[in-house]
Amino acid sequence: MTPLSVYVLTYNSEQHLDKVLAAAKRIADDLLVVDSGSKDATLEIAARHGARIAHRNFDNFRAQRLFANSMCLHQMVMFFDSDEIASDALIDEVVALKMAGFSHDAYRVRRDWVVRGTVVHAVMPVGCPDYPIRIGDRHKTDFTAHSVHETPIGYDNIGRIESAMSHHTFETNSEVMRKLDLYTDLAANDLLDRKKRFAVLWFKQWFSPIGAFGKWYIRRGNWRDGRVGLTLALYAFTYTHRKYRKALLQSNI
Repeated sequence: MTPLSVYVLTYNSEQHLDKVLAAAKRIADDLLVVDSGSKDATLEIAARHGARIAHRNFDNFRAQRLFANSMCLHQMVMFFDSDEIASDALIDEVVALKMAGFSHDAYRVRRDWVVRGTVVHAVMPVGCPDYPIRIGDRHKTDFTAHSVHETPIGYDNIGRIESAMSHHTFETNSEVMRKLDLYTDLAANDLLDRKKRFAVLWFKQWFSPIGAFGKWYIRRGNWRDGRVGLTLALYAFTYTHRKYRKALLQSNI
C-alpha cells in the first residue's frame, strides 16, 4: 500500500473542520494541519483527530501550500480546504488507489459547491462541479505563481476521480465579506506583479465588474440558483471592482 499524507490549511476554521478531518483521517497515513493563527477551536479539533499541527503566518496561499508540502512525511500528498468534506465514495476510491498504487503524478477530484444549503451551478472563479487537483506527488509538483487561485503544476500525467467532495462556503454575510477582503488583497497584488498600467486598472475597475456579473449570473448559470445565485453574481461584481480598485490605489502609493 502506498502511504499518503493529507494536509489542511486552517485559520479560525472550526465550523466544518471536525467533519473535514473525520473524513480525511480515514485515508491519511500522516494527517497535517497548517494553521496561521487561529483563535477559535481549530487547534483543539485538530488535536482531537490526532493531526500533527504546524504553524506559519499567512502571506499567500502558494507559499502556505509549499510549506505544507515540505512538512508532509510521504511522497504522495492529498489536501483539502478547511470547508471541503470528502464523501464516503471518495474515501473508498482513494483507499483503492493506495492499495493499487498511484499510477499518475496527480489527480483531479470532483468538487460540488454548497452555498447556504444549495448545490450551486457556479462560484466565481469556477463552474460547478469543478475538478481541482487534490492529489499529487510532492516531488514532481509545484504551484503556479499566484497568491490566490494557485494551481499545481509540473506533473507529467494526471488522473481524474469522479467521487465527490463537497465545498461549503459563503454561509454567512460576514464570511462573504471576510473572503472578499482577503481574496481581493491577494488578487490586487497579483495584478501589480503583472505590472498592469494605471489606465488599464482605471478602466477595468468600472467596466469589468459589469461583465463579471453577466458572465456568472447568466452564462455560468447562477440565475438557476435563486437568491443564492444572485448573491454569488453580486459577489463576482464586487470582487472584480474591488481587486482593480485596490491595485489602482496601491499603484499610486
